[in-house]
Amino acid sequence: MRIILRILLPLIIGILVATIMHFTIRWWVFWIIFPYIGFSITTGNFIRFILKGRKKLVGRKIAILMVLPCLLLFVPIINHENFQLGGVFLLILIGFFGKGVIHYAVAKIFGPLIWGRGFCGWACWNAAIFDWLPITGKKKDIPKNAWNFRYISLFISLLIPVYLIFVLNYNVYENYLHKIEMLWMFAGNALYYAIGIPLAFIYKDKRAFCKLVCPVALVMKPTSTVSLIKIKPKQNDCIECGACNKICPMDIDVMSFIKERKPIAHTECILCSDCRIVCPVNAI
Repeated sequence: MRIILRILLPLIIGILVATIMHFTIRWWVFWIIFPYIGFSITTGNFIRFILKGRKKLVGRKIAILMVLPCLLLFVPIINHENFQLGGVFLLILIGFFGKGVIHYAVAKIFGPLIWGRGFCGWACWNAAIFDWLPITGKKKDIPKNAWNFRYISLFISLLIPVYLIFVLNYNVYENYLHKIEMLWMFAGNALYYAIGIPLAFIYKDKRAFCKLVCPVALVMKPTSTVSLIKIKPKQNDCIECGACNKICPMDIDVMSFIKERKPIAHTECILCSDCRIVCPVNAI
């Protein structure tokens, strides 16, 4: 029963969020978005359940790929909106709290209080492509101080809307909102892919973009520090084989948490659970 609940939990959460959002905002599309995301993650969990060994790793990759068309195509097209960071901040600056802003708040500000950075591991449409790249071999080390470049990326993402409104006097209502907003969404993602895919091959690291460029990670980190859902150690003793550290896409020292029997309370954890799959003694 516990296993079934674990598999179905994302779908249950998706339906619950859709219910709350529908009765709060009154937009029927919420009944599609959140249950579908939950269904996709539940599908990934089910695939992990029926497969054996390292074959289980494909479950999450299938789930995140299923989410991609919903968030990258369906939502922007049906509502002509841009819910990338820059687009959301642009709307906040003019006091327009539309559905794109609401989505951002749910997925990346308040949501992480529950599921941490699970969005990065299971629902990010950029990572959905990165995770399927045909990259093999040992990852190149990315210096930890290089991760701070994301703060520059975040600064630029926030500076552009400020410059448009307060320097260029850009009229968001007349020139942007529900007009070219969707095009900004697609252009921004095209830029992310154009940067992220080469970085992945250069560093032989599918998540190099997440570590070096992605500004959204920084937005989610504060609330994810106190998230309810965390990967935790089991009763079995860690044998310090290092398999968990090697598989971790975000280069977290998972083993140090497990050895000390502590939850992985790290703000770079994307709840992929790959460490749990490869652990030979089922200690995670």
